[in-house]
Amino acid sequence: MDNKEKDIAIKEKKQRQKTFNGLTAKEWASLSRNVWNDVSSPRSKKHIKHGATFPERLIRRLITMYSNEDELIFDPFLGVGTVLEACNNTHRNGVGIELNNEFFDLAKEDANNFEGNSKIRLINDDCRNLLKHIEKNSVQMMVTSPPYANFIQRSLTDRKKIHKKSIIVQDNNSQISQYSDSTKDFGNLNYSDFLLEISKLMHDLFIVTKNDGYNIWIVKDCRDTKNNIPYVSFHSDIAKIGEKNGFKFHDLIIWDQNEQRRLMVLGYPSVFYSNQNCSFIVILRKHE
Repeated sequence: MDNKEKDIAIKEKKQRQKTFNGLTAKEWASLSRNVWNDVSSPRSKKHIKHGATFPERLIRRLITMYSNEDELIFDPFLGVGTVLEACNNTHRNGVGIELNNEFFDLAKEDANNFEGNSKIRLINDDCRNLLKHIEKNSVQMMVTSPPYANFIQRSLTDRKKIHKKSIIVQDNNSQISQYSDSTKDFGNLNYSDFLLEISKLMHDLFIVTKNDGYNIWIVKDCRDTKNNIPYVSFHSDIAKIGEKNGFKFHDLIIWDQNEQRRLMVLGYPSVFYSNQNCSFIVILRKHE
């Protein structure tokens, strides 16, 4: 290493030491785009079993942006454990709660094979009990995608009729199914009851989140035209609930999935609708 390279390395080290997430100015700028179309990835067997998972690459990027090494990351709807996988790959400590026994076993099986330096903890329970398991003011970043039955059911119908030959199904091996029949499952609630339960959960998430910590929700909006509701702004509802429980609406990132889905004709020929081929990443922050 010559003197110029040494100077650059020293400069980067100093930058990492003074930023909350350990990123240099160059890395900070490169991650600041608010529309992402480069985080999709093929699904493994455990992802196919679950159906509605997000890519590890997506979670890894969020963890890198909003936390530093050895800090605690939490997922109250763990599923098959993608968040914990990302924690292991980025040297973060991770804890996840999962109600579904099958999903919990799949996540635990993977976690047993982790070779990183992170402290990983899995809890088979209802996330409504999170205060029994998570210390107050201990979580730097919560990241999750909550289950919701009507969204899943619409996706099931959509993929059978329209997207059965789309890239997201054929190339990314993405499948989707109902999570369970349990009355405790958030995925079996109607939308109004779901939002009430999310609000109660958000209250507890505020308690366990560190000051200046983050609360991140990956959600997808939808339509309910059968009930004369052209647009259900799920991401806005999540943001409002977060604010009601003390969080600040900090940022919004769009996950562009157009390249993974075929376009379909909606409302033709009388009402024009756009294709809902994106998800929203709602960034909430606890700042007291």
